[in-house]
Parts: sequence; C-alpha cells; structure tokens
Amino acid sequence: MHLDMYEYIEVNLVGVAMLFTMLFYIRKRHSNIRGEEKPFFTRMLILNALILLADNCIYLMRGHGAEPLIILNHGICMAYFIMTGWFCYYWICYAMARLYPGERQTFIKRLLLVLPAAVSTAVIAVTPWTGWIYILSADNVYHRGPLMGIAFGTAIIYWIVSTVIVVREGTNPRRSRNSGEYWTLLIFPIPLVIGNILQLCFYGLSIVWVLAAISMLILFIDMQNDQMSRDELTGLFNRRQTNAQLLWEVRRLHSSDSLLMVAMIDVDHFKRINDSCGHLCGDKALIFVAETLKKSCRKSDFIGRFGGDEFLMICHVDTEEAAGRIMRRIDARLDIERLPEGIDRKITVSAGCAIYRSTEEVTVDSILNEADKKMYAEKNLRKSLDI
Repeated sequence: MHLDMYEYIEVNLVGVAMLFTMLFYIRKRHSNIRGEEKPFFTRMLILNALILLADNCIYLMRGHGAEPLIILNHGICMAYFIMTGWFCYYWICYAMARLYPGERQTFIKRLLLVLPAAVSTAVIAVTPWTGWIYILSADNVYHRGPLMGIAFGTAIIYWIVSTVIVVREGTNPRRSRNSGEYWTLLIFPIPLVIGNILQLCFYGLSIVWVLAAISMLILFIDMQNDQMSRDELTGLFNRRQTNAQLLWEVRRLHSSDSLLMVAMIDVDHFKRINDSCGHLCGDKALIFVAETLKKSCRKSDFIGRFGGDEFLMICHVDTEEAAGRIMRRIDARLDIERLPEGIDRKITVSAGCAIYRSTEEVTVDSILNEADKKMYAEKNLRKSLDI
C-alpha cells in the first residue's frame, strides 16, 4: 500500500472519530437537544461516518481480484452511493425542521422530498449488473459509470432546494429570526458542493465526505449554541433569548409592514396545580401549555418561556382581528388537548396582547409593561367570573 493511501485512510478515520464523538456527546450528554432536528442530525452523523468507512474499504480492496472480494466490493460501493443520497435527504429534513418547527408535512411534500433519493437508490441497486453508476474491473478497481451524474445530481437537487428555502425565509420581512441565524444553514452545503465539483473534475480526488464531517462539526457547534438559548424543561426559547428577540423586533419595527403583537401568557391557578398534584405535575402542566402554544401558532411566530409559568409570544399580524384569532385558537386547543397524566383539572391561560404599528415609538420595557398589565387585567376578570 502506498504512503498516500495510508494518509488518505488516516484522514478518513480522523473524520469518523470526530463524527462518533459528536454522536456520543449528543446521545449521552445532551439528550434534550431539539427533538425535531435531533433525529435527522443523528442520522447524518451515522451516514457520514459509514460513508467514510465504506470509502476506506473500497480503497483497501483495490487490486484484490478474488471473486468474493469483488462481490463484497459491489455491496460496499452500492451502500456508499445509496447512503450519499439519503444523507442529502436527511439534510433537507434537518433544514426544514430548523426553519419550521412543529410543522407537519403533507403526503405530497414528503413524497417530493424523498423522490430524488428513492430514484437514485433504484438506479444504484441495479448498477452491479448495468454498470450505470460505477464499474469494478477484473482487479477490483473502482471506475465511474456513464450515469455517475445521477448520484451527483441527487445531491445537487437537495442542496439547491435547501438553499432556496433558507434564502426565501431569510429574506422574508416577517421572518421570526435574526438574519444571522440563517447563515449556518446556508454555509453547510458549500464545502460539499465544492468537493463534489473537484471530484468530478479531478479523478482520484476524494474529499467530499471529509468536508462533510467538517460541515457536521459546524452544525454541531451551532446546535450547542442554540441549546444555550433554550429552556431546559419546555424546549422553548429561554428568558435571555426572548429578551434578545424582543429587542431585535423593536429595532426593526419602523421598517415593518405589519403589526407587532406581543402576548404575555400566564397559566391560571398554577399554584393550585403544584399544591394539589405536586411539582412534577406542575412541570407537566408547563410542558403541556408549551406544546399547545407551538401547535396553535404559526411557523413564523416566536414563543419563549419568560419565567415560572409565564410565556411570551411575538407575532406579526395584519390586523388586530388576526391577533384575536390566534389567542382564540390557543384557548380552543387547550380545551381539546388531552391533559397530562396526574392532572385532573382543566388548564387555562390568561393572556395580555400588546399591538404596535410601525409609526409608534416603543421600548422593550414599555412593551412588556403593557402586555403584563393586560394579562393581569384578564386574569382578574377571570377570577371575578370564577373561570
């Protein structure tokens, strides 16, 4: 084996070690990292590591022309290209879970997303007999097939679609995030696209999946940073991130073409739940309300746990009536959702909505004070009506 092959295998193994370190850290140390994104990120880590190992195996079997080894190499080559397509599929699933938390995809959308990877898998599966994607010579050396572009094109389709989605959301004037938060999703595919282009142009160069491991590290760091902005119990944004979001909204209010709605939401009779059912049930009630808020709100709405049993929701609406519809939707869903185990009383919330136009001069403190006053006014009204 030549020295350059040893170096190539060694670099791949370093990438594998890095990927499995991230996998161990997420699964054992941070099991509460964003539930919607974590499964896709985990699958990408595993596939990236397996692809690097498969790449090493393909290199190690070069020149060994025994028939059993050729058959084995066919299996490894097939797995390599199939995993490539599904890695790209899980990437776009990750990006969409990050951009649209809580959104349930329609059957048609799921079908369109999975179609490129499924077609690529079908073509690869018959390649040992057709030689479409790759060819193994008599001495077990890998060569590109005439339809190699299908595997490359599958990846490009996913990269392009994800980039278009991210750019569209990042340029949306009603976006719910600071534009800087979109950069990681934009940067991730770049090393892989460059690596694919270089590999197509320079036969024998194989750097895509080492670059992919570096991109995964960037995502991993971003997830750790995001974890610092999350409330550990509910998974919503924490107080610090909620304050930062509200400050960002105030700064861009004058350039907005919509109304800014800020709602302070408080769980009614929360102390009774703690006293009668225990603090564990109190935690369940907070999680229940948090999940109900996520289900009731739109993908562009920002929801944070402000402290204790208080939540803050930041939305952009066209009319005050639209704000009212959002709050009524929350109440309606609280009525129909199944209560957590151990809680035998209906869970309701009181909310105070502060609504502002782009012409108004506001500060973070003035918004919070107004929303807080309106919330307590509603809470007192509910008490007087014994709701």
